[in-house]
Amino acid sequence: MAGKYRNLYYGLNKYVFSLLPDPAYHNLLGWIMHKRFGIKYHWMNIDKPRTFSEKLQWLKTHGDIELKTQLADKYDVRDFVKERIGDAHLVELLPLNKNGDHSITDINDLDWDLLPNQFALKLTKGSGFNIICGDKSKLSRSKVLMQLDKWLAVNNYYLSREPQYKGENKIVAEKLLKYNITDYKFFCFDGIPTFVELYIDRLGNHRKVFYDMNWKKAGFTTAGDSMDGEAEMPDVFPEMVEIARKLSKGFPFVRVDLYENEGKVFFGEMTFHPAGGYTPITPREWDYKLGNMIKI
Repeated sequence: MAGKYRNLYYGLNKYVFSLLPDPAYHNLLGWIMHKRFGIKYHWMNIDKPRTFSEKLQWLKTHGDIELKTQLADKYDVRDFVKERIGDAHLVELLPLNKNGDHSITDINDLDWDLLPNQFALKLTKGSGFNIICGDKSKLSRSKVLMQLDKWLAVNNYYLSREPQYKGENKIVAEKLLKYNITDYKFFCFDGIPTFVELYIDRLGNHRKVFYDMNWKKAGFTTAGDSMDGEAEMPDVFPEMVEIARKLSKGFPFVRVDLYENEGKVFFGEMTFHPAGGYTPITPREWDYKLGNMIKI
């Protein structure tokens, strides 16, 4: 979503849509998302959820919210990852200042000159708050700091009423693995990785495709995207599946995002409500099939 439209959407959510009760709010945002992609919308029954979309809304107010708050933060989740799979799959954090801080909440605490030529600056809560730098000399320091400051003012709770996004946001800097890296997003149901969503060439000819764990095309897609994409299974795919299994155990649903770089698997993030749970799933029958996999 482009910047000005995102700002408008955020303002409407925070100051207008926030007056609505949960069922009306979630259905309004679901309708907006479907309208955006030109797909017919079906009202969600959140009190008696059956579909994937309905159950994701139900889960926003159920389960261990405190734990999900930790795991939805890209910095705080690192302790959980270390406990379950060790730290070998964590992307190296870069110091943000001469104090050696690896997370900050104020742009004034960022020492720009300390950053290397390549890095990834990220906010730890929410989606899309990333600055991928392949050549520092081509970045405007003032523009980057201004952007980070604007992002820090955003409370992601108001974009989808996900309670794990409440609270203070942070800035981290990661070592850049690769400028345009493929995401492997595992849809996991209580410790069982079942489908993987691939984001390919995200900064160029972006395309998306779903596979099952046997690397066969899944019969569904999201956001109205084509199902014609193709990708080769990485050699480390079995290792990825095992990592996703260990990290997702104990959660009715969570999406575990991983990367592969030079034959090594790296952890990205854990997402409990992809796209806020509003994205269209097509064919519609798959909204029910995926919903049946979530046991609540």
